[in-house]
Amino acid sequence: MWLQVLITPIRELYNNFLKYRKQVNYKLSHNSQVCYLQKVLNDAFDNELRRIYIENGVFLKALYVYTPKEELPVYIGTEYIYSDEDLIGGQDDFIVNVPIDLKPSSTIALEGILSDMKGLINEYKLASKTYSITWTE
Repeated sequence: MWLQVLITPIRELYNNFLKYRKQVNYKLSHNSQVCYLQKVLNDAFDNELRRIYIENGVFLKALYVYTPKEELPVYIGTEYIYSDEDLIGGQDDFIVNVPIDLKPSSTIALEGILSDMKGLINEYKLASKTYSITWTE
C-alpha cells in the first residue's frame, strides 16, 4: 500500500512523458509536403470524412514590353497587362480548401477555428510560402 503511494508521482510523470513523446513523434513525422500537411489538417479538423485538401495557387504570367533600344519584339497580341500588386502581392503559393460543413455559424467560433488552422499551417509550412483558406461546397 505505502509503495503504491510512493510510486504514484513517478507513474504520473512517466505517463506525461509518454504523451509528450507521442506528440513530438507526430510532429517529427510530418513536414511541409502537401500530403503530410493535408493529413495534419484532416487529423485536427475533419478526422472522420477527411475532406480538407490543398491545391496549388494560380500564378499570373508577367508580360514584358520592351523599348525600341532593346531591339526585341514588341508584339503583344491578346495579352493582359497586370499591375505589380497582381503579380506579386495577390498570389498564394497554395490554397487550403475546407468544406463549408466545418464552418461554424458564430463569428467567434469562426475566428477561433481559423486561428487554430492558421497556427497549424504556419507550424508546418515553409517560411517563404503564402496561402489562403477557402470554404468549398
